[in-house]
Parts: sequence; structure tokens; C-alpha cells
Amino acid sequence: MAADEIMTLEEVAQYLKVKPQTVYKWAQEEQIPGTKLGKEWRFRKSILDEWIDSSILLSKAGFDLLLRSSQRAVQGKNWSSEELDQMMREATE
Repeated sequence: MAADEIMTLEEVAQYLKVKPQTVYKWAQEEQIPGTKLGKEWRFRKSILDEWIDSSILLSKAGFDLLLRSSQRAVQGKNWSSEELDQMMREATE
């Protein structure tokens, strides 16, 4: 399946391993990125993959993983707490 492939509601349900009714509900409630073309919903696989990745990263477990990775990345750098605070401020601006 190509990353830029356009998928139907049924294909998305199969890809995400959920029921088509679930994908339809999410689409109606704008919880999943998609668009309605006429009477049919369509989804781009690459956007769904980004949506899944960001959902995972925004979860508690995903945040914990990012935090641990960040901590490992700065170990041994001998940065002061002021330098770390400044980097965090710049990263969130």
C-alpha cells in the first residue's frame, strides 16, 4: 500500500483493525483526518499514519518514552539547569 494512497472507510477500518462503524463515527465527529467526497468518506494513508504516530506520542506512554530518550540524550553534556531551561523554553515557543 503506497503512502499517498487514498483509502475508503472500509479499507481504513481494516488497516486500523476496527469496525467500519467506528471509523464512520470518528469521521463524523472529526476525530480522524478524512474528507467526504460526495456521499463517501476518503482518507490518505500517509495522513492516517501521521495521525496514529502523533496519537501514540501524545499518550502518557509516548510522552514517557520521549522523556527517557531526551534524558539519555543530555546525559554527560554537563549543561547547567539554566541552559536546559532555556532550551526547553525555545523548544516550546
